[in-house]
Amino acid sequence: MSTPTPVLRPENPAPTGAFDDDTAIALVADFCAEHDVHHRTGYSVVPDLDRALAIASVIGPDRRWPRMARWSGNSDIEGAPGTVLLRDERDVLYNQFVAGMPHADWLPPNTVVSAVRWARFSAPMRRAVQVGLGWILPIAGEVLLVPMPTVRREPGRAQLLHCATGRPAIEWSDGTGPYYLHGVGFEEALYRAVLTGDLPVRAIARLRDSDQRPIALRYLSFDNAADAGAVKIEGDLYRMPLPPRLARDRRTSPGRCLYFRRLGDSRSIQWVDPGTVDEDPIALTRAESQVMPLRCL
Repeated sequence: MSTPTPVLRPENPAPTGAFDDDTAIALVADFCAEHDVHHRTGYSVVPDLDRALAIASVIGPDRRWPRMARWSGNSDIEGAPGTVLLRDERDVLYNQFVAGMPHADWLPPNTVVSAVRWARFSAPMRRAVQVGLGWILPIAGEVLLVPMPTVRREPGRAQLLHCATGRPAIEWSDGTGPYYLHGVGFEEALYRAVLTGDLPVRAIARLRDSDQRPIALRYLSFDNAADAGAVKIEGDLYRMPLPPRLARDRRTSPGRCLYFRRLGDSRSIQWVDPGTVDEDPIALTRAESQVMPLRCL
């Protein structure tokens, strides 16, 4: 399956709320009737796009649909064949997370149809988009409907998938989906351990993904920081020695320690910019004398 090259950021956010299966099916049936591909065709709602693609890879595409490709709204950019203007969240999600999957690789380009692209030409499809339809997949004898997932992003940094409430950052209609923190993906069990601050510093250092390690440190609890050798150096300011692997991860403000303040008597901590600490020579001197040699290095 051809993969469009993303050029523009999405303009249309993903709709949220309950998906009305019956209404969406009726609208897609009207759309298929408009284009004379409704004969001997059934309709089913599949909760997520990955599962729908797996079904399509087994059953195969509807051979009546390739002739409709020229109506799908794929807008090539002048002078750049093979590129597509990605104006909608549906295109971005498909291109980023689905198009590279093994069972999507060999399917014809029109197997997955963004509802928004067809909405440019079809009133029923425009209404289907309004009720939350994401994509349709015409397979042999059936059209699969995939609702648009709820997509959660980091406030102020819309390009980063993020959800720190325990929900998937891309949540499909059945409640499943991938978990992200600050744009970095996590398996669910690891995500929950990081989010609750229950991952010890040594366990964080053992994570293979170098992008996950600094994110996991952000959510470290005071108890785990203390277990890692954190020592109070001035007022509510603490200094925590880092294992070698975590020290090497630091691209900015390199060093063997991190600084934080404990928030009251809670398990929560607030990381402090080392540059700020360095401006206080008394605190820095006390830190060096109290935590050296670094026990975990």
